[in-house]
Amino acid sequence: MPVIKNLTSTLALAAIAAAASPAMAAPVAVGLGAFGPSTVIDFNALSDQLLVGNLYAAQGVTVTGGLMYTDNSAAAQAAFGSQGASNHNHALPPASSAWITLSFANPIVRLGMDQFSNGTEFFIEAAGGELLYGTGTSASFVGLEDLAGFSEATLYITSELDPMFYIDNLRFELAETPGGTIPEPGSLALAALALGAAGFARTRRPR
Repeated sequence: MPVIKNLTSTLALAAIAAAASPAMAAPVAVGLGAFGPSTVIDFNALSDQLLVGNLYAAQGVTVTGGLMYTDNSAAAQAAFGSQGASNHNHALPPASSAWITLSFANPIVRLGMDQFSNGTEFFIEAAGGELLYGTGTSASFVGLEDLAGFSEATLYITSELDPMFYIDNLRFELAETPGGTIPEPGSLALAALALGAAGFARTRRPR
């Protein structure tokens, strides 16, 4: 059966190429509706001017940069419609940009949050890519997805004057399926090869 032999050879070459090359994935913007069961952090139990650090390590995330902000007389609180303990993680402005880095104990596939800033652009850098979101006079949800999984994200804005931003209701979804972690593209190709080889074996079985 030369056709089946050629098909098996083609699958083998595809599997080798996929296994030898890294997964080429890029994050894409998603809305709140894209999220499944997620971890949600609202920061409400923290006091003002507190560095978050590893306070949420048990939930699977550590925070570098920024600190808590609970002044409900500020414009940011009004933008979120928040009162009292509805805290935000607040990025202070070093030089011409402010940033917060989120490090996750296990790979995630989706990340989202409510954000507000005094700039016109808000960036999330993750999984080797960068997404740009608009920001305005009210808090809005921003989210991204990369099904290959990622373990770190950096949030920042750029502004000539006082580049501060705030986030709240941070949520993330783990890179897991009921059977475990999401297969790498190379694994999928190898699975296809196994199926092709099984089909070839069936055609050769004596009747």
